[in-house]
Amino acid sequence: MSRCRMKWALGVAIAASAAATAFGNGGPFVVKYPSGDPAAKGVMARLDPSLKPDRETRLRVLKEDLKIAFGLGEAFEGTRANRAQREVIPLVHVQAAYTIENPTAETIDVDFGFPILRGLYLSPYAMMPVPDVRVTVNNSKSLRPLIISNSAIYGIIRQQARETIEKAIEADKGLARLVAAVRGAQGADREAAGKALAAHATASLKWNKRDAALLAEYAGLDLGIAKSHPLDGRGLFGFAGGPDGELLRKLTRENLGPLSAIGEQKATQFLACLASRFDPRAATSYEAIFSAWGGDVRERSLDLETGLLRPREINVKPDAGASDPTIYARVDYLDPNAKITEEEKAACKAILKSLPVVFTFAPMNLLHYRVTFPPQAKQLVTVTYRQYAYVDTKAPKTYQFAYVVHPASLWKEFGPINVEVTVPESAGFRGSVHFEKLDWTIVNQPPLPVSPALPVSPVRGKYVTHRATLAEKTGELFLAVDADGWKKALRGTEAAQAPMQQGQQAQRGR
Repeated sequence: MSRCRMKWALGVAIAASAAATAFGNGGPFVVKYPSGDPAAKGVMARLDPSLKPDRETRLRVLKEDLKIAFGLGEAFEGTRANRAQREVIPLVHVQAAYTIENPTAETIDVDFGFPILRGLYLSPYAMMPVPDVRVTVNNSKSLRPLIISNSAIYGIIRQQARETIEKAIEADKGLARLVAAVRGAQGADREAAGKALAAHATASLKWNKRDAALLAEYAGLDLGIAKSHPLDGRGLFGFAGGPDGELLRKLTRENLGPLSAIGEQKATQFLACLASRFDPRAATSYEAIFSAWGGDVRERSLDLETGLLRPREINVKPDAGASDPTIYARVDYLDPNAKITEEEKAACKAILKSLPVVFTFAPMNLLHYRVTFPPQAKQLVTVTYRQYAYVDTKAPKTYQFAYVVHPASLWKEFGPINVEVTVPESAGFRGSVHFEKLDWTIVNQPPLPVSPALPVSPVRGKYVTHRATLAEKTGELFLAVDADGWKKALRGTEAAQAPMQQGQQAQRGR
């Protein structure tokens, strides 16, 4: 959580100084969880059952070859007028290939983690839309990664927060008596009991009035029995509830109750904030995920003109609160159609009013997969996925992508990180490190291979590849593409894609 304040208004620019870092993907990281930080998207590392970053000393990463291409997704749909009205944001194709050596005489099994911020792309053309991601070993064996969602992370934080709150209440007999009085009363009696509890919190616990009010609302809400799932000590598949993540799915729904009306983000903020009054570490339970990976909870962008990093800016339209999660988290939203009582609705409104912090978060998925390394052998582990770039509206408007490099520092040995970024020739490009622009262009450059069953639609025309080798193994790599130049690259693309689009529509109509 962050205690910095932020002003926002519809139709004006927001300098997002306390949001989620927009990470791309990067080097290897070792994960511990949930007290750790999987939010630094994209660096592969050894994963232990707690998902907190840990060091890897047995294996060697000889090199990482990172390829990033700014392209399109499936062919455009809808009428020409509709296509003209909506913004076509680049769909970024990412391929991170790690050449890893096992120099020991023993077979080594490793649980890897690969965090992806802002969510994976879901293809609308698959029969059952699934995240567009592949993990392969030696370009032949495909692994089925377990995807730990952002909602599961929130669920873990809520479980930990409720455990902290309930243990603290049980340990204080006076507090426990007052909380029980609120929970056992109804109507006016409950309101009086809540005021007595809040008064105790300010007088005896020395809390401020806002936090005391949150405690009273917590005591009055029925969140169900506080579930306590063991989250470590059984290996990651045990932690997740098996390869399909059964336990993680349960966590996304638990410890919410009527709080679901304000959304999982604000519900998690509420519980973590209240838990922090008993254990200060709970206040940073989500941001700690970022810091452990070397990421930054502030949402930043690369300035196309100066090459300097600055807070991200975005113009907010009336409906943007529902479409951009970094804005949605700052809106005091209460679902008008939520099936809760009037009393519960009043409690939710009071919670939104009393929350003392702006909740900072980065929507992310954490990929987990296990790889076996034979003794004294090399293997190529490749993660390929697609996701949309994010928008920065400060002039000149840009589409941004970022990649966390820091986890590479968590390995004892990690070789060079070779980066290739491919963009349409007309799209101005800049990176946070120096890139060499190659003297040749590619015509009709196809996107990087992702899921073979999913159709792809590259931007037709000339592409330019920029190349760099990263010297630093910490921090993040930021990439920016000029939005006006991107629009120029789209001209004529519809005509080139028409045959593909017609074929896809015919396939869906079968």
